[in-house]
Amino acid sequence: MKSKFLFPAWCGIVGYLMTIPGFILGYCYTFKNYKIPGFGFQMREQNRLFEPVFENFTNELAIFLVVIGLVLIAFSKSKREDELSAKLRLNALYWGIMVYYVCYILVLLLSITVGEIPFIGDHASEINIFTPLLIFIFRYYYLKYFNKESYLMSEPKFLPNRPFKRIAVFGALSSALIFTVFLFLVKSELSDTLIKGVYSLMILCSLVWVYVKNRVEDEMTMQLRLESLQLAVYFNYGVLLLATIFFYSFSYLVVLLFAQFSLLLFFIIRMEYVNYKNNKQLNALEEGMGYEK
Repeated sequence: MKSKFLFPAWCGIVGYLMTIPGFILGYCYTFKNYKIPGFGFQMREQNRLFEPVFENFTNELAIFLVVIGLVLIAFSKSKREDELSAKLRLNALYWGIMVYYVCYILVLLLSITVGEIPFIGDHASEINIFTPLLIFIFRYYYLKYFNKESYLMSEPKFLPNRPFKRIAVFGALSSALIFTVFLFLVKSELSDTLIKGVYSLMILCSLVWVYVKNRVEDEMTMQLRLESLQLAVYFNYGVLLLATIFFYSFSYLVVLLFAQFSLLLFFIIRMEYVNYKNNKQLNALEEGMGYEK
């Protein structure tokens, strides 16, 4: 198993040079209400709800610095890239994504039953942006420090294919349909609570889908899983950065809602497509061999 789709090693240094100023700028913007003077332009003729005439892009700059910096830190090549590095990266992605989404679902459920959690509720969008990458980075370098020479590292554990795969697929697809109906068609006082509940169920079922074994688990499957997780992270943050550029106010929040599960969605689509393609090629090969006999 080898790591692919990585940045050159020197990009890690660039990542730190971007991330640290980005966090400082984000802190100043969020808690000190600091805005870079003149860093923006007039977007509209008059003020609207949550849409001022002049848009300042200090927050957007902080997001760009932090996101791009953390991605470079997380996915830059090590001095020695080998099978151990790939295993560490897969393990870190496995735990980072799972821990993040479990915490995210718990916070959503608490907001439904108890109410908004202080600080987290006020800064949920900022926390959601960089938390998955931070968990991955901490986990990866922790494993790297304590497994410098050990190649005997246990592989991540996954749920059995049956019955969890069918349950996850049915739950994810049905909750996605219900979520869409409630979000765009149903307008009532109860719809907000129901939307959060159905959205939580959709995230949970998608997460289970991601962590279910394939029918055949081998080295190639683990390689495919590593590649898909990395590409899913790139896709997720690509959506986030594009949304930061092109969307504002309510539209931006809607795109963030999609970006929240786009990582899981991309992973599922790629894994299912590649598995389908490989199985189709294998069946064609077996039929050809049978025909020759």
